[in-house]
Amino acid sequence: MKNNRALVYTLSVLGVSFLYSSVYFFIPLKEMAEICLVPVSVEERTFCGIPMSMVFLSFYMFLPLITAVVLQKVVYKEPLRDIGFTFKWTPWYFFAWFAPLVISVMALGMAVLMPGVSYDPQMSGYLEKMRGMLPQEQFEAIQKQIEAVPFNPVIGITQALIAGATLNAFFAFGEEAGWRGFFLKSVSSMNFFRVSVFTGAVWGIWHFPAIIQGHNYPDYPVAGVFLMTIWCILLTPPMIYAVKKTGSIIAAAVFHGTINATAGITVMLTKGGTDLTAGVAGFNSILALVVFNALLVVYDKYYAKEKVIFTQKSH
Repeated sequence: MKNNRALVYTLSVLGVSFLYSSVYFFIPLKEMAEICLVPVSVEERTFCGIPMSMVFLSFYMFLPLITAVVLQKVVYKEPLRDIGFTFKWTPWYFFAWFAPLVISVMALGMAVLMPGVSYDPQMSGYLEKMRGMLPQEQFEAIQKQIEAVPFNPVIGITQALIAGATLNAFFAFGEEAGWRGFFLKSVSSMNFFRVSVFTGAVWGIWHFPAIIQGHNYPDYPVAGVFLMTIWCILLTPPMIYAVKKTGSIIAAAVFHGTINATAGITVMLTKGGTDLTAGVAGFNSILALVVFNALLVVYDKYYAKEKVIFTQKSH
């Protein structure tokens, strides 16, 4: 059983996660989004602050962590530090923090190059998308806020970076303890590229229940399943790089949390296109990741003193 840790983890986490997601047969994700758990009142208007879908998906993010801890401590009886539950400061945490921002800005640039897509700092395209997705009162509140306080790049980026390294990282840790923790340790004998593909593929497949329900790709759920998997595979190399350089899954959690916080700038600052061409994880993001990974490969091969990609077992 110890020789098949990756397989054991994959079957366990997918089984638990898909069983949890069977709730969708009774309450689809779209209906969950309409069930308000915490209403918020602003200027005598009440709209939903925390919908049921947010709580449901947030707990889903912790299933990889729960599975990893049970296997590591109960089944294999080994310490959690062996799968990255450690912390020692290194400047590479800045890479884990700022690389996602660079990727998101690159994705925005790639989106603008797509046919029918244009840069829209007034966020009129974003408001048009929100009009069909939110209750009228909530939409009007957001519209009023945007009109009163136009998007400020410096403030927006600062807020995203803070959220990415704090609250977002907390929830992302639930996933990263599994993907870049237990699973990565289980396939560490493979070279960097194979590890990235295997880890990213399982991570992408794990998203299936939410994606097929319209998460990230509301108008293209089937195509979204494949795009999300490709996106996860391409996002995995820099995340693994951060973990290898820091020795901690905290770096992966910060990376994951920050990409979640910054990826939305494409949707917010573009007009036209679709979720496939100018979305959070569309073709624009995939192209940005291809370029970023190419730069990472060049850095590791020609400039890095301690190589991660081009070690002996990578050849």
